[in-house]
Amino acid sequence: MQNLKKPFKTILKNMLLTNTGQVWAYYRIPSRTISENNAEEIESYKRTLVQMLWELKTYYEIDLQLLPEDMRLNERFKQLEKDFSSETGKIGERYDERAMYVLGQELGEVTRYGFTVGVKLHNTAYLRQDTFKESFKTAFDSVTMQALSYLGLSVADTKKAFEPYEVSEKEVFDGLSVLKGERLTDKQLYRNTTEPFRRGIAGSEIPANLQTTNTTIDPVSYTGFLRLTNEYGESCIALMPITNTEVNMTYAEIFRVVQKMPFPVEFKVKALQMKPSSAVRKTQFTARRFKETDKDMYANEDSDSIILQGKPLLNDLRNDIENKKTPFYKWLGVFVVSGKDKTQCQNRCNALKSYMANYHVELTRPLADQINLFYTLLNGNSIQFERYWLQYTKDSGIAELLFGLTSNLGSNIGFYLGRVTHGTAPDTSTAIQNSRDIVLYHPMIANEGIVGAMTDSPHCLISGETGKGKSFLAKLLMFYMTFLDVQILMTDPKNENHAWFEEAVKDPEIQKDYPYFIDLMKTFHYVTLDPNDKNNYGVLDPLSFLNGAQAKDTAVALIEQVYNLKGKDDVKREILEDLDMLIERKQKGEKVGLMDLIEMLKTSKVKNIAEAGGLIGQLVKNSILQLAFSDGTSHGLNIDYKHTILSIQGLDLPEAGTKFEEMNDSDRKALAVMIPLAKFCQYFGQRDRKQKTSIIFDEAWTLTATRGGKRLVKELRRAGRSYNNQLIMITQSVKDAQSEDDRGNFGACFAFDERSEREDILKFMDLPVTKENKELLADMKKGQCLFRDFYGRVDALSVDCVFPEWIRAFKTVDKSHSAKAEREFV
Repeated sequence: MQNLKKPFKTILKNMLLTNTGQVWAYYRIPSRTISENNAEEIESYKRTLVQMLWELKTYYEIDLQLLPEDMRLNERFKQLEKDFSSETGKIGERYDERAMYVLGQELGEVTRYGFTVGVKLHNTAYLRQDTFKESFKTAFDSVTMQALSYLGLSVADTKKAFEPYEVSEKEVFDGLSVLKGERLTDKQLYRNTTEPFRRGIAGSEIPANLQTTNTTIDPVSYTGFLRLTNEYGESCIALMPITNTEVNMTYAEIFRVVQKMPFPVEFKVKALQMKPSSAVRKTQFTARRFKETDKDMYANEDSDSIILQGKPLLNDLRNDIENKKTPFYKWLGVFVVSGKDKTQCQNRCNALKSYMANYHVELTRPLADQINLFYTLLNGNSIQFERYWLQYTKDSGIAELLFGLTSNLGSNIGFYLGRVTHGTAPDTSTAIQNSRDIVLYHPMIANEGIVGAMTDSPHCLISGETGKGKSFLAKLLMFYMTFLDVQILMTDPKNENHAWFEEAVKDPEIQKDYPYFIDLMKTFHYVTLDPNDKNNYGVLDPLSFLNGAQAKDTAVALIEQVYNLKGKDDVKREILEDLDMLIERKQKGEKVGLMDLIEMLKTSKVKNIAEAGGLIGQLVKNSILQLAFSDGTSHGLNIDYKHTILSIQGLDLPEAGTKFEEMNDSDRKALAVMIPLAKFCQYFGQRDRKQKTSIIFDEAWTLTATRGGKRLVKELRRAGRSYNNQLIMITQSVKDAQSEDDRGNFGACFAFDERSEREDILKFMDLPVTKENKELLADMKKGQCLFRDFYGRVDALSVDCVFPEWIRAFKTVDKSHSAKAEREFV
C-alpha cells in the first residue's frame, strides 16, 4: 500500500504545473445532445471535432475525459424550492426529499456525464526573444524550474512560472471555440485533478479540497484491482484499457456508447500526435507486415479479412499524412470502473467488457499494471513512453469516438420527470432501470431568457394516440406545478379526474402514509358544469366574460358550429348587427347574453331570419349548449382559486379525426361548447400580467376540429410570454399544433407514438424520416415518448413517477382480475 504524493506542483486558473515541469491547460466542453437516430447531424458534429483537432494540430498531447459528475440534486432542488408557493411549498419540499431518496436507492450517486479536455502547452517565451542572452536566460529558467520540480521544491513565483505559457493557452482556448470550450476555474481544476483519489467513495460527502495524501492506494489486496481508502470510506476500482478495435473506426462512438451502462463509468483518452516522419515509418512497417503475412497466407491458400480491409485504408492513411498533412495519433483509451467492494466492481467490469464487445471494442483488466495505469491517467501525465494498449488513428478516427456527445434532456433545475430511453426494453419500467440519465424539467422558466435556449415560448405540447400516456404526463406536470407560485386551470372534458382524485384521497393506506398528499389535494377546486343545472346556464356565454371583437367573433364561431350560415348572408348579417347592439348595451352596463340574440332573431319581421332564430333556440333548449347561452344574469365562474379543474357533465365528444361533415348534431354541439371554453381559458391567462398562470387544455384536438379551429389554438397561446401564461396543449396529433408559425410557439414538445402519422411526428420533432426512426416510435411502450426541450435537444424519454399515491390518483380505469393476471401466463 502507498500514499501518493500530490500529483502536481501548483495550479493557476485553468493551468496545471506538473511534477515534471510541464504545463497543461484544462477546459470544460459543454455537452451536446444529438439523437442517435439523427445520423446527418452526428456526421456534422464529427466534422466539428476534426476541425477542433486541426486547430490544435501544433499541440502534440491532448487528454479527453468523460467523467460521471455528482449532480448535487440537493442543491438543485434547493434552488427550485425558492420559487415554491407559500401555500404548498412545504409539501413540495417533502416530495423533493422523497424523489432524492428514491433516486439515491436506485442509482446510488446520481450523476450526469461531463467532458473535459486537457492540452499540453508550449513555452512561447523562446519565440519572443530578440537576443542570444534573452534566449539563454529563458532556457536556463525553464531547466531550473524543471529541476526544482524533480527535487520536490516549489517555484517561488507561481504567476511567473506560468507567464511563458499564456500566449499558448490563449491559442488553445481559441481553438476550442468550435466546441464552445470554457476554461476551468482553479477550484474546478483541483477537483478534476484529485477526482481519481475519491472514485466511488461517497462523492458528495467528500470536500472539494480533499488532500490526495490522505488517500491510500492498495494494489495488493485484490489482484487486478485497486483499493482506495480515506477517512470518508473506501472503494474498489479497476482500470480497463482498450486492447483492440475495428480496423475501420467509423461509428466507434465509444464516448457515447459507454454512457448507456446502468452504472457510472469514466472513459479517458490520452492522445499523442506523432511526427509525420514517425507516422510514415509506422505505416511503412505495417504495410510490410501486411505484405509478408498476405504472402504467407497466399502460399497456404488462405485469406484474412483484416488484411483485405486494412490494405486500402493503409494506402489512404499514408496519402493523408504525406500529402494532406493530416494529424496522426497514438492514443491510450482506458475505462475506469468503481464499486463499493471488489464483488460489485468485478461484476461491473464483466458487464462493461461484454457490452463493449457488442461494439467490437475489446477490453482487458491487467492484473499487474493497475497502479501504473492509475499514474498514467493522472492529469498532466504523458503517454510518450507508453508501449502497451496503444491504438493508432488519424484525426477523423479520434472524431469517431464522439467526444462531447451525451444524452442530457430537460432543464438543469426542475422536477424529476423520467429518464432518457436507451435502446428497446420489454416495458417502460425496465427501460427506466436500464438508464442513469435522469431528466429534470421546469415547466415555467422557458420564457425567462434562458442562455442557450432555442425558444422563449413557455407553451408545451403533449401529443399521441389514446392510451400511450398523454394524460398521465399532463397530470404529473400539473401536480409538480402545484408547488410553484402559479395559478392553474385544467380542463377535463371527460369529467374523470375529480372522481379518481377523490378515490385516492379516500384510500386508507394513502391517508395513513401520505397525509401531506391529502393536504395537497385540498388545494384543488373542482368545477363541474352541468347543463341540467340552471345555476350553470350561460357560464360560458362569451358575452358574459368577453368584450368587443373577441365577444363577437367567439359568438359567431359558436353559432356557426351548430347552424350552417353558408349561403344565408341575410341571416348572418342580422346576427352580426344584433351582436353589435348587444355589445354596445353591455358597455353601457346592461346585462346581456346570447339568449337575447335568439330573441332578437325570432322577433325579426323577415321570415327566414325569424325561422333561424327559432331553430337555434330549439338546438340550445335542453342541450349542452345551455352552458353557453344566457340571459345575462349568469354569475360566471370563480377562477380565483390556486388550482382549478374544470369539467363538463355529459359532454359526449366525437372520435378524434371525425370529419365535420360526418358529425351529428350531438357531436357539433359538444365541439361548439369547446369554443367558448377555450376563450374562457384565454381570458383566465390574460387577467393579470403579474400572476403566473398555466392552462392545461385536454382534448385540444376538439378545437382544431371546429371551423376556424387553428385560429382558436393560436389565440389560446396569444397570452404567452407577455402575460406570464403557459399553455399545456394535450391532443391526438402533432398536426393540431401546426400552421405556418405554430411549431416554434411550443417551447417543449412530448410526442407519444401515433401509428398513422409517424412521418409527421419525426418531421415535427426535427428528426430525419428513416426506417430506423419509424421503428423507434413503433417500439415505444406506454409511458415513452420523444421529448424536445427548450434547448432544442431531442431524445426518447421514459416518464417516471416515483410517488405511488400520485400513480393511484392518475388512474383512468380499474383493471379486472383477468387483466391483472394477463402477464402471469405469458
